[in-house]
Amino acid sequence: MVQIKICGIKTEDDLIKLINHNITWAGFVFYEKSVRNVTIDQRNLFRISRNKIGRVALFVNPKDNFLETVVKTVRPDLIQLHGSENTERCSDIKKRFGIPVMKALHINDQSSFETVSKFENFVDRLLFDAKLTKDKLKGKQTDTLNWNLMKNYKGNKEWMLAGGLNHNNILEALKLSGAKSIDVSSGVEKKPGIKSELLLNNLINKIKKAYSNKLS
Repeated sequence: MVQIKICGIKTEDDLIKLINHNITWAGFVFYEKSVRNVTIDQRNLFRISRNKIGRVALFVNPKDNFLETVVKTVRPDLIQLHGSENTERCSDIKKRFGIPVMKALHINDQSSFETVSKFENFVDRLLFDAKLTKDKLKGKQTDTLNWNLMKNYKGNKEWMLAGGLNHNNILEALKLSGAKSIDVSSGVEKKPGIKSELLLNNLINKIKKAYSNKLS
């Protein structure tokens, strides 16, 4: 079965939906420019998630003091870096906090994997995503990647596929990319920052049906 990360969780209701569906990861965005931004004051959100779902704290070029505050409060299982952090910065954060780091990288063409290879020895996971744009920060549906390119990744790190995924395109995305983990946000939202039970169900059922057919 594919591991699923649902990113941009802002409310307790949405978090409980993920827990009830046995979703692998819940992503919390700590970036003020994003419509999905959360703050450390939402302590109940992090309390509910503890020991029930993997917690991913997403940052964009964070300062150390901010990282320290969030890590202390949220105690994430994974730190996702979604800005222009270089290999040295990724390595420093990983060593400083002792928490696995996942770096988001945009895959544009075959040459993109040269950049990917540079990060492999400094992070624990990779996320192949669309570019971080103003529209994306506003919660709009993002462009998908060229999924065929993912088949060319021969690295030694676990990776997630992101970028415009939803129940309408997920089966094609999985087939063409060979992804074993996915990251979805706007594709399961009824409005920016608010998840839809119906769209979440549709996504999960599509994946379950595909894997059931493989096994039958």
